[in-house]
Amino acid sequence: MNKNFIFSIIIPHKNIPDLLQRCLDSIPDRDDIQIIIVDDNSDPDKVNFESFSKLNKGNTEFYFPKEGKGAGYARNVGLKHAKGKWLIFADADDFFMPCFNDSLDLYANNENDIIYFRSTSVDSKTLEQQHRHKSWNNLLCKIQQTNNWNLAILIVPPWGKFIKHDLVKQNNFVFQEVPYSNDVLFSTQTTVSTSKKIISDDEIYCITYRSDSLTGNLTAKEAHMRIKVASEASLYLKKIGRKERYYMDIFGILYCVGLFRTDYKRGLSLTLGWCKYQNEHIKNAILSKFLSSFRRMRRKL
Repeated sequence: MNKNFIFSIIIPHKNIPDLLQRCLDSIPDRDDIQIIIVDDNSDPDKVNFESFSKLNKGNTEFYFPKEGKGAGYARNVGLKHAKGKWLIFADADDFFMPCFNDSLDLYANNENDIIYFRSTSVDSKTLEQQHRHKSWNNLLCKIQQTNNWNLAILIVPPWGKFIKHDLVKQNNFVFQEVPYSNDVLFSTQTTVSTSKKIISDDEIYCITYRSDSLTGNLTAKEAHMRIKVASEASLYLKKIGRKERYYMDIFGILYCVGLFRTDYKRGLSLTLGWCKYQNEHIKNAILSKFLSSFRRMRRKL
């Protein structure tokens, strides 16, 4: 690894150059940061990379694979070029908070393998406060209160974390190259592969909401893919004998429940399929709780 780079920030991008510029502007100008931008075959009519202010800086690298395989593939390209001791992931439409620079200084030489940070969230256009960060922050608080690190398996986004590069490299961890939830298995594997984890109270990352983003609306196709990915992560945990699979079971069920808001028949079908796929270790309590939630939701329709 390049001794001058302590941090490698990997950012996949597609067709949102103005938001990418906002993200880049939020990254401190430091010689110990390597910025890796991987463009997922953007439309050349929408993106002019020559206009980016950081393009000519020695610590910023642009890669342009033409396969168009999505954010998971783009992140894997970034991993191949990362040189820092710490890996930091960001989405191109999100940005870092002002305290990010102080956190870089504070944790540069930390001996843990994963450091979890608080986040906040805003509407991408209006910058009005949103709620997308609350579930992640609540999980971090719950872990701190109970010391139940099994819950960390549910913190699936790669952002809001510092992850030791050696942890990923030595275990050959990569992102799944799928349209949705490419980060679930990666986060599952990194989380359970080490006990050297801590939680910081620093709020370093801002998640944004966009109605046209992949997470803006839940469709049947998206729910099906997310459930499939959650199933694969759950079976991975079962294979290595980790009880965290119980939480990943819940993760899959929650996506089924969420789908009821737009297509309850499809949601029910996916839920039954999920239970069949997981029949070796699905918990009766989970199914019972799900059915209760379903009945309450149906009354509101």
